[in-house]
Order: sequence, then structure tokens, then C-alpha cells
Amino acid sequence: MCSSSIKNTSPIFIFGSARSGTSLLSRIINSHPRISVPFESHLYDTFYPWLKYYGDLNLSKNRERLVDDILSIECMRDWSPRPDRECVLAEISQNNFAGIVDGLIRSWSISQGKKRWGEKTPAHAFFWREILSDFPKCKIIHIVRDGRDSSLSLKNARFGPKHYYHLAKAWVKYLKVIEALKSEVSRDSFYEVRYEDLLSNTDHKSREICDFIEEDFSEEMLSFYTNRNPYPTDKDNLRNLAKPIISSNSNKWKSSMSPRDLRIFESVAGPYLEAYGYETVMSHPNISSIEEVLIKYFEHPPKKILSMIKNRKGHIDGLRRLAIYTRLVITQ
Repeated sequence: MCSSSIKNTSPIFIFGSARSGTSLLSRIINSHPRISVPFESHLYDTFYPWLKYYGDLNLSKNRERLVDDILSIECMRDWSPRPDRECVLAEISQNNFAGIVDGLIRSWSISQGKKRWGEKTPAHAFFWREILSDFPKCKIIHIVRDGRDSSLSLKNARFGPKHYYHLAKAWVKYLKVIEALKSEVSRDSFYEVRYEDLLSNTDHKSREICDFIEEDFSEEMLSFYTNRNPYPTDKDNLRNLAKPIISSNSNKWKSSMSPRDLRIFESVAGPYLEAYGYETVMSHPNISSIEEVLIKYFEHPPKKILSMIKNRKGHIDGLRRLAIYTRLVITQ
């Protein structure tokens, strides 16, 4: 059922590098009776760079074309329930990209009986300036996890780097973006939580989050695992999200990373581990120039290629996006 009776309130954007606990955090917040957080949207990292191809969004035909393209990409097919085109168009209150983002996610929130929306796409951190320009009153929550644990998880995912050298580089790159964001926003707009602290003190951290987003705390947030709506993440992540908080789900790197893996990771990311309060174990770790060449050109490529071959979902998504982009360029 479409409705316009719910007032818009400041949106919540959840940032965190891949495998840092963004899914867990989004599920906790989504369990609040007033807030919905759908699956990843990839609106900014996919469509923001293409906006020039859609023309003047004051024209309804251009807005509709953009909405239709958004609804056709793979991640939109993962939302449950699928967004309703007519409801999305009805909820667009501004004839610009921000209005379309708001209309899409707000219409989905209304279908859930919620009054406020959140958004969780890790890649959107790289578009924080655009997001703040579009939603100057938004609340940003950043979750950070020990980079060795997040990299251990990401290494086994269908996407992302497959060598600890590149995993460490990616983790540091993400945190540099977050540091730039933190330097530009006020405390009222930005909240940071460590994944490990969320695991060990979920009740307290959930209450802090509610204070930050100016909502009353709800005990329902602690029962996030009872939500049986489909959530299209990998099997391991989905299995964990279907359980109460697993307080021991940290420091896995201590038993799973080899001394060489640790040396490589800490040589790249050691200062950032320490800056976020994580212990380092290697004394003056380093990578020689020869080893760096071996990693870049011999060790990592075969692993990455094999992962790409297996990533069927990524292939489908990539082809859908390529088709959209090709059509936009040709018809420009």
C-alpha cells in the first residue's frame, strides 16, 4: 500500500569497511520499531557518477528512467520486499538525486511500517561529501573492526582482494576516507563504534546509538536475530545474523594468520591498528621491494582471478550495470 502520511526524518548512514560488522549493526538498528535499514543499495557508487546522462531531473520522464534503472540492478532484486515502482515515484519530494534516494528508501520503510530510514552500503563512504550535500542533517554511524579479522573474513568472500597485502591497503584506504569525514563533521552528526565493543556490550552500545540518533532505546534491537526476512549475504554471515550476539567472534586472526601474513598486514596497517586501539604483535614489520613485486604480480593475481571466476552473482550484477551504462552513453 502506498502512503505519504509519514513525515521524513533525518536519515542514518552506516559506514564501515567490508566485513567490519555493518550487516550486524544494520540489523540491530533495523530492529528498532521506528527505523528500517534495507539491504545495500549502491545508489551513490553506481548512479551518482552517471547522473549527467539522465538530464534534467525536473522532467518526470528522466526521473522515471533513473528509478527504472535503479530498480533493475542486482542489489535491488535482493531487497525484501522488492521496492514498488509507483510507491517510489509517489514518495519523491524533490526533483533531484537526493529526492530519488529518499523516495526509494522511504517508500520501502513505509512498507515496513517504519517512520525513519537508514542506509548501509560500505562503498558509500567514498561518497560522503555528496551524501552530506544531499542530506545535511543525516546521522552517520561508523563501525570499525580489527583489520586483521575483517581481512580474514573478506579474503574468503566472493569479492574483494585475496592477499593480506592488498587487504591491508584496502582497509587503510577506507580509514583514511573516514578520517577525512571525521574532520569535516560535528560530533552531533558522527558516531563511531568498535565492532568488538558492540559484541562485548551490545546493550550499552545500542543505547548509545539510540541517544546519538535521538530515538528511544528499544529492547527489540537486541532481538535482531529473530528477523526472518531474507537477507542476501553469504552463508557464514547469514548464519551468524540468525543467532544472538556471538561475543567470541573477535581476535580470530591470532589463530588463523601465519607469521608472514601478520608481518605483511602490520607493515602496511600497523599505525592504523594502533590508532584504533588494536594490539600489534610484530616488532618493526616490513616488506622488501622484491617481496612486494612478488605479491603484486605473482601471488595475488591467480587468487583474484579464481575468485572472480567463481563470483557468478558479481558477473550478473556487472552485466546489468554495463548494459545500463552502455545504453546511457549511446543515447546521450
